[in-house]
Amino acid sequence: MDPGPSSHCETSEYDPAYEWPGDGERTTVTTWSSLRLLVLQSSILHKHLRVAVLDAYGEAQIGRDHAPVGSAVPRIRLKEMEVSKLHATAYWDKKRREWAVVDMGSKHGTFLQSGRQLDLEPVRLSPPRVASIPRPLCHLDRLIIGSTTFLCHIHEDRKPCVECMSDGQGDVPLDLSSDRRWVRGETRREQLTTLKRALLSRHHEPSDSSLPSSTRPNTTYVDRSARPAPGVQSPRGDSPGSSVPHATPSQAEAPRSPGPLSDNNVGRQLLLKQGWQPGTDVSAHLQVTPLPPRAGLGMPDKTGPPPQSFHQWREDGKERRWESMKSTAS
Repeated sequence: MDPGPSSHCETSEYDPAYEWPGDGERTTVTTWSSLRLLVLQSSILHKHLRVAVLDAYGEAQIGRDHAPVGSAVPRIRLKEMEVSKLHATAYWDKKRREWAVVDMGSKHGTFLQSGRQLDLEPVRLSPPRVASIPRPLCHLDRLIIGSTTFLCHIHEDRKPCVECMSDGQGDVPLDLSSDRRWVRGETRREQLTTLKRALLSRHHEPSDSSLPSSTRPNTTYVDRSARPAPGVQSPRGDSPGSSVPHATPSQAEAPRSPGPLSDNNVGRQLLLKQGWQPGTDVSAHLQVTPLPPRAGLGMPDKTGPPPQSFHQWREDGKERRWESMKSTAS
């Protein structure tokens, strides 16, 4: 017997998404269970951050970098080298009607530990740099990424329990590209407003002539590099900004007359070895003997007859060939 249309409606699964939102404001019907990630352990997140609220999103990413521009998917940032740029993704599977997690090909891996069997070791979802297949997430499962361990809280009635309830102070921040652009734009506007106020305030400042002499700013340029060190007289008295007074001719030092060399002077000892006597002319005892040209260390001596000209070289070559021809003929 062929069942009628009414029997098909009775056996089909009910989906709240088919409900008519009404003639008023259009309301969004959420069809997934609420997912919240409690921070059990982390060396990156601050100690006051304890829960990541993902109730309003059917997909969430976990990684080291910011969410790409134009993306509406939130991202939990874990800024450590053990976490890849895009490490893992948790999403709501509409067909299976359950939450699932996928490793996006990370190097250090994503680990999942069942909440029903805590005595077992966490299981890695995929080998390094290989994306994994979707793995279902259950209530009280532990998701381990880098040094951070999350405890999954999944509630079908979308009502948080006492453990995962949020007070608004300890929520893990979700990185959104739209929010990041808005914050940067606000920062630019604030900077422009501050600059505008600073420029306009200069026109309202009192002039220097109206201020008392004790409160006027000192506009004299002072070269700090020209200032002498404490207790040391600087010879750079002519440099701008220097506080060293100029020396008068009477205060300037007179040139010292040359005196006899001391016995420890190296130049005096070398002259004595060459036969110089104190009080005599030095030039009479200095003899300069030029050394013959020589090659460097390890090179053969190239001293010989001067090089020949190109014309002489050609003539010598002709004579050598002529002599070789005569010896061959004879």
